[in-house]
Amino acid sequence: MEHYLENGFSYIELGDAEELWENDNFEQIYITHTTVYDLLAKFHAPDPGKTRYLKVWGNHDLYWKYNEAVYRTLFPDIEIHEGIILNNTILLIHGHQADPKCSGEAAAVSKFFVHHFWPDLQRCGVKDPTRAALNPGLCNEVDKRLHEWAIHNDRGIAAIIAGHTHRAVFENLSLTERRYMESKVKTDGVKIKHQPDGSYYNTGSCVHPFCITGIEITRENGLYFRLIKWGQATEGNALTIQRTVLEETELGRQAWDANMGGGGKQAVGSSEGQEGRRD
Repeated sequence: MEHYLENGFSYIELGDAEELWENDNFEQIYITHTTVYDLLAKFHAPDPGKTRYLKVWGNHDLYWKYNEAVYRTLFPDIEIHEGIILNNTILLIHGHQADPKCSGEAAAVSKFFVHHFWPDLQRCGVKDPTRAALNPGLCNEVDKRLHEWAIHNDRGIAAIIAGHTHRAVFENLSLTERRYMESKVKTDGVKIKHQPDGSYYNTGSCVHPFCITGIEITRENGLYFRLIKWGQATEGNALTIQRTVLEETELGRQAWDANMGGGGKQAVGSSEGQEGRRD
C-alpha cells in the first residue's frame, strides 16, 4: 500500500476487507490493524472528487451497507458502495452477487453457520463448503455467471472486475487455465477455454500465506490492466517483499475518467481478509 500511495495510485477495495461474519464487531479488527487504517487514511479525502480511497462492501462486511456512520468516524464522509463504475464501462463489485450461498436470504444462513460453528470446525481441519475460495467448482460457477453477465448485459458494461472467489482471473482465464491453454496440451475430457476474453477479471486473494494478488489499472498512452503479485523473495541473505507482474494487457487509447483520483491509476485490492483484516 505504501508503494501505491507514493506512486499516485487510487486504492479500490473490493469487499470483505473486514471479516464481520466471524468477528463480533469492527472494534476488534480496528484495534488489531490500526496501522493499516492509518495508512488508508492517507489515501482518503472527504471530497469524493479528490479521494484516492474507494470502498465496496461484500458479503462478509455487508454490515457497512447499513452502518457507514461507524466507518466515517475514521474516514469522514466516505461512501461505501455495492459497486463502482469506471469510465462508464467497467463495473467493480465484490462478486458474491453471483454466489447463491452468499447473497440474498441464503447469506443469512451462511453467516449463522460461519459465526457459530465455523471457527471450531476450522480448527479440526474441516473446509467451509459455503466459500467459493475453498471450492474450485463453486469458483467456476461464480466466474461463469459474472462473465455471462458482462457479455450479455444491456447497461453498457464492457468488463467486470470482481473478488470473492480468492482465485485470480485475467481476461476470463485463471492462471491455471492460461498455462494449460498456452501449453497446447490436449487431454480428452478436459474442457478448456480457447482464448482470452477481456470482459471478466478477478483480483484474487490477500490471504495466501506467501503472497497476495491484485489488479493495477494505469493510463500510459493507453489503458493498461496488470495482474500483479506481491510475495516473499530473497535478495542475498535478506527476505524481502517483491512486486511481480503476472499478466498484462493494453486496452488501447481510450478516454479515461478524469474525475478519478490518482492521475488515472488505480490499484484494485483483492480484499479477502478472512482472519479479520487484510493487510
